Amino acid sequence: MFDIEQLWDSSDASATATIAAAPPAPVQAATEARFFCTVTPFYQPIVRAADLGVMAYEALARGPADSPLHPARTLFATASGLGELPALERVCWTASLLHAGRQGLFRRPGTRLFLNLSPDRIAEPTFFDFARRTVQEIGVDPSRVVVEVTEESRIRSNPEFIRALMRYRDLGFGIALDDVGTGFSDLRVLAEVRPDYLKVALELVRGVDAHTGRRHVVGSLIALGHAMGATVVVEGVETDEELEAVRGLGVDCVQGHLVGRPAAQLLEPRIMGAVAPPALRRAA
Repeated sequence: MFDIEQLWDSSDASATATIAAAPPAPVQAATEARFFCTVTPFYQPIVRAADLGVMAYEALARGPADSPLHPARTLFATASGLGELPALERVCWTASLLHAGRQGLFRRPGTRLFLNLSPDRIAEPTFFDFARRTVQEIGVDPSRVVVEVTEESRIRSNPEFIRALMRYRDLGFGIALDDVGTGFSDLRVLAEVRPDYLKVALELVRGVDAHTGRRHVVGSLIALGHAMGATVVVEGVETDEELEAVRGLGVDCVQGHLVGRPAAQLLEPRIMGAVAPPALRRAA
């Protein structure tokens, strides 16, 4: 767990006071506004479909376990309602990098950290400067970090946003688009951004083994991603049957409760009971 006041530099001290003095949020009493002062990073593994080896971890924020703000959706929605979403995203960025580094993620050859950023934050020049300064001060190679563009606000395929996103790529960050197939209705964004990672939305993966339409759509998105040179990740894999189905469609990586739930530690899929491919099970 990280304290906001320890993570923000002195120029942001006023933001801490703003949070402490915030009016009551819709989901908790005024006295619980203090919970904005703590964020716990959780990590969910993203594994290679072929052998279930960890390719990356996605960082996910949680509020205090004993508060209504523990779920990420509630935490971010409440921060947005209080006008503190930019501050919360800054804290999550720094806390996730620090915590992952302390657990040795960046000492693992090739393992990357996916960090979620809203389109609004990506378009904000001051956040880019903050992100660049943070990785430099912590000592993280930007090539080990993937900026995952979330869908809290719809991406607009305008030149200003694309230029802002490309600044991250120019610095060495990888780029991932989240919720492809549901959130990104404008295919021009895919064409213009040409992401390093394309993440297929979990709504399309649910029951993909038995749903012909979803299987066709997921297969088409995998083919599209590969044609663009992207590594394709399917989200929300929860059953052996879904895993085998997306393997058959040629997906590169999978993420979901079957291979690992979010946890405060960098857990390995085998520890969490992930099912190995048949060839590996026979060899074991």
